[in-house]
Amino acid sequence: MRIYTICLFLLSFTFSLIAAEKTAQGTNEFPLNLLFSRSDVPRILQNTKSPMFRDFWQAELKKDFKKDNNFMREAFIYAITGDKSRGENARKGMLKMAARKRWDYFLEDNERTLGFLRGGRHTMWMCLSYDWCYDLLSPSERREILKQIAEKGGKPLSLSLFRFDHPETAGKWNFDPDYPYPYEIPDMSRWPVILGHNNFRAIIAGGLSLAVFTLQGKDNRVELWQEMTLDSYNRFLDLFTEDGSYEEGVSYCNYALRYLTLLAEVEQRKAGLDLFDKGNYLGMIDFALALYLPHDLEPHGSVNFGDAGNNLSSSVSFWIARHSHDGLAQYMGEKFATKHDLFSLVFYDSTVKAEPPAEKRLFRKLDLDWITTRTGFDLDDMVVAMRSGPPTNHEHADRNSILLKAFGEILLADHKHPTYDPNNPGWLLRRAEAHNTVLIDGKSHPYHNGEEGTNAYIAGAKLVRWGRRVGFDFWASDATSAYRLNHPDVKSVTRTALVFLDVPAIVVIDKIMKETKPSQFGARWHVENSDNKGHCEANGSGFVIERPRGKFFAVVAGTPALQNRTDLLPLPKKMGEFPFVETTTKEKAKNATMIMVGCALPASAENPDIRINRDSDVWHITVKKGTKRLALRVFDRGVLPEFSVIENTFIE
Repeated sequence: MRIYTICLFLLSFTFSLIAAEKTAQGTNEFPLNLLFSRSDVPRILQNTKSPMFRDFWQAELKKDFKKDNNFMREAFIYAITGDKSRGENARKGMLKMAARKRWDYFLEDNERTLGFLRGGRHTMWMCLSYDWCYDLLSPSERREILKQIAEKGGKPLSLSLFRFDHPETAGKWNFDPDYPYPYEIPDMSRWPVILGHNNFRAIIAGGLSLAVFTLQGKDNRVELWQEMTLDSYNRFLDLFTEDGSYEEGVSYCNYALRYLTLLAEVEQRKAGLDLFDKGNYLGMIDFALALYLPHDLEPHGSVNFGDAGNNLSSSVSFWIARHSHDGLAQYMGEKFATKHDLFSLVFYDSTVKAEPPAEKRLFRKLDLDWITTRTGFDLDDMVVAMRSGPPTNHEHADRNSILLKAFGEILLADHKHPTYDPNNPGWLLRRAEAHNTVLIDGKSHPYHNGEEGTNAYIAGAKLVRWGRRVGFDFWASDATSAYRLNHPDVKSVTRTALVFLDVPAIVVIDKIMKETKPSQFGARWHVENSDNKGHCEANGSGFVIERPRGKFFAVVAGTPALQNRTDLLPLPKKMGEFPFVETTTKEKAKNATMIMVGCALPASAENPDIRINRDSDVWHITVKKGTKRLALRVFDRGVLPEFSVIENTFIE
């Protein structure tokens, strides 16, 4: 009798499991609720109908799965709309991904898969799609997908994080020989150290965190993996400076935060851990705002020091706004974001009131020793930025390089996102010759040849003064240590900049000193020509850089006397043309002062009257532009010139 009762119980239990499976299938329930649950769907659907997201959502609905195989998008659409054809696309895509040999193309000792950027993304896609399409998967398909999330996602990702924290245990890293990677990295021996201190850590930890809660209760490694993700969350936040700045620039900050926000969100939803206040997320918003650079070629761009260039995606800003109720973060997402993504729809909270920047004419000296000033945040406003500071990952040889945007045009250019391949001729665009900086005998400070990738070099610079006065902003940067790497005889290399927002005009004073050996000194000014619409001309007294809607008119003077020429970077024509102006001393000397005074103007505007005269060790500068008159003196009496503004007024 007892055996009969036990058999009935087991049979009943089996039938209940089958019934539960059938109930789950076809009801579109979320078994894990990683980022949202069924109760959130109406809110997310409402977001898709708002004017802000309508075009984005319609574009997502029109994308062709057969062409891009983005099964996470298809899973999301199914979860939100119930469209089973989309869910079926997602199911097929997941099974195809599960069948891949590996989810990343990096190996250790030619056998163990390492999980990096691709691994983080593929794991994220699989976990979220599993959550959103659970009811469309058969029990055997679920088992297989979970197995592959663990073995091809969690295991390689956790291995990479372990190597970051214990680099002495790493074997030899290399590319999968079966993967057609476009270029070689000669030496990966330091990659466990290098990659552990950049955006890779955040992408890996974000993907692994989703695997942890997808596999919870199904894999005995998840407790250890969760410890690793939380540790990496803290370690990555330590890479931000106190004011919220991030050395790889806004676009790489954005890349990292898109995964870090997923980590924090799933930890709060599934483990009850509130990680928001561990990071200075509002400082990160201020960092992105300081570097915001909208122009005609990139309406929501960012100052592109190094390889950066894009602003934050709206999902990052909306996540920050959702957790802080900060109006500026909401405004950044609504007005200044580079793009929307699916997570924008999840995180957007319409109850947070957007608030524009309190200060339109923003002047910011960042902890990185990067500095920016602006007349505002609109397309036609002027932005001036200079890159001082220490070495950084994804950097260029650009110490003391200046960038200028006005009237919707880049007028002093930093060429965006050159190649990562050191064997490509375009590597030249990473060197100092391709930046708006100083040259000594045709050379600037050195830069590596990509032996280890795009990691930081050893050259640095430092801001030594900065401030805001009535009518103008100023700063000075010392790059002596960087230039000494190529020129041991260098005594001092400083660049002083004054920006008069109302004119608008900039004054750049380069002071270069050698100890014993005379040199020819120069400075280059590069043209934005990625659309073949940039142009420059030079004469004895100065130069002009022209774009369709704006121009930069400049006059130069110095000791020794200066000369100007135009040229193109020596790159293959198939890569485009890269024109620049070069100002050089006419003769060699041990001590040079080079002054450039320029005005940003509408393309059709009359050129201003700019004059630079010298009386012994005092330079007199005047600018007459329309109803504006500017007069100042520069005192050339040491390694760092002093200045005094005499007049900065409107003429009646």
